[in-house]
Amino acid sequence: MSLDLSTNTGTASDIAAARQADHVAFLHRVPYAADALTLGYLPGFREDCGYQEEQYQNLSLPVGMLDNDFRNPDLNRYVSRFFEHEPQVGVIGDAYEEDDVDEYVAAAREIQASYPDAALVIVPKCRGVIDAIPDDLVLGYSRGYADRLAHEFSEPTDWRGRRVHILGGSPPKQWDVIQQLTRPTLTDDPPADIVGLDWNGLHRGAQFGEFWTADGWDDSGRDASHVTVRKTVRHSLARIKAFWQSHGVWPDSAPHSDILEIGYEGPSPTDLDSAACTECEANVWTTRRGPFIAEYDTGVLCGYCSYECYFSHRHRNNLEEIAGEQSVYIPPA
Repeated sequence: MSLDLSTNTGTASDIAAARQADHVAFLHRVPYAADALTLGYLPGFREDCGYQEEQYQNLSLPVGMLDNDFRNPDLNRYVSRFFEHEPQVGVIGDAYEEDDVDEYVAAAREIQASYPDAALVIVPKCRGVIDAIPDDLVLGYSRGYADRLAHEFSEPTDWRGRRVHILGGSPPKQWDVIQQLTRPTLTDDPPADIVGLDWNGLHRGAQFGEFWTADGWDDSGRDASHVTVRKTVRHSLARIKAFWQSHGVWPDSAPHSDILEIGYEGPSPTDLDSAACTECEANVWTTRRGPFIAEYDTGVLCGYCSYECYFSHRHRNNLEEIAGEQSVYIPPA
């Protein structure tokens, strides 16, 4: 949300405006990203991941946010990926020293020349970098599992008066940051403008039947046979949305209702990367019928030498196919 932070910012309405985000992003593959988009989230992915949509038909899912591959950063590659995907929000990279800022700003200017409305984020990793980043660019506030978190090298006052995107951290942790950066101060410091936030940690809990609530993780779905990972993720997404709505952070936008119906095309033998049976390690290509294949909602594609191995592995690990029977390839007799 664009604000003139040079004006009087001490009123409740100014603080409320500063806290309301332009976007709440969820970076994941389909079908989870499609579910998030339907709820009103901004979908996206890290540049080295993608939506992994090869098995889906009629999929038209925009790239709302593009994160960088922070484990293997390459600025030129990222700019190329940005022009390929044309996201609304781009996390260009992490600046560890003030000397790093110029190249990130140059990349941002290159992108802005073609996409002037894009929200471009540079992530400070030391206090001096914060002031070195121009005011028209967004500061990335690290709150998740990064190697250097924002609160470890800075004070809340360092971020005030700036546009900020909060990277990672559960909603209560992010809410704590938002309050620190926006609440009134005795010195009448302007609030930070919270333009966005993202967190993707809920999928890990969903694999164990746990969904997120404002009071912590709830595992009541762990032993429910009708609850899949996808349903659990969707339930968590809805609860997170309600949490941000109750705190005035959720963007003032309606959910998407015009999403194309996604058609799913099940796996085939050509999708296998390994000849070893997931259950018994036999060669799936030397058996009488050939491989049985299942794609699970954890994102794993498994090949088996027989139906018995498929059934045993699936049940022992409490796995759910991503789209029911369509997700299982059974070779012809």
